[in-house]
Amino acid sequence: MIVQAAPWFHFNWLLERSGAVGSDGFKAIEALGPDGRIHGMVGFDGWTMNSVCMHIALDNPAAFRSLVHPIFEYAFHQCNRGIALCTVRSNNTRSLRLCERVGFREAYRVRDGFEVGIDLVLFEMRREECRWIQQRKAA
Repeated sequence: MIVQAAPWFHFNWLLERSGAVGSDGFKAIEALGPDGRIHGMVGFDGWTMNSVCMHIALDNPAAFRSLVHPIFEYAFHQCNRGIALCTVRSNNTRSLRLCERVGFREAYRVRDGFEVGIDLVLFEMRREECRWIQQRKAA
């Protein structure tokens, strides 16, 4: 798979699948097949001085293997953020499992936060807990 920064005109692919709403600072990394078809994408927005919110969509779950190292390298090293966040609807069991398998941990659950009967689950991963990046020694 080809992994690259996603051009802005590909953002709708992710936004439609994830239900996210892109902001002015929205960025994304995509995994493309040899034919140029998007297989997966991770978006970044909600930037603060120390955190970023990630949005993940996959048409081909294998695409995540190609994306996992670059997305955390981007968030934690290139953008120098200490915390990556994800929000997931409580009825989206595939995404909940993916977040946990990758190493995110549930930080907070907003009861009825998505709609009545469906919670909004906030996951976090701290740079020092991320097994997908090579830790850099402090200077």
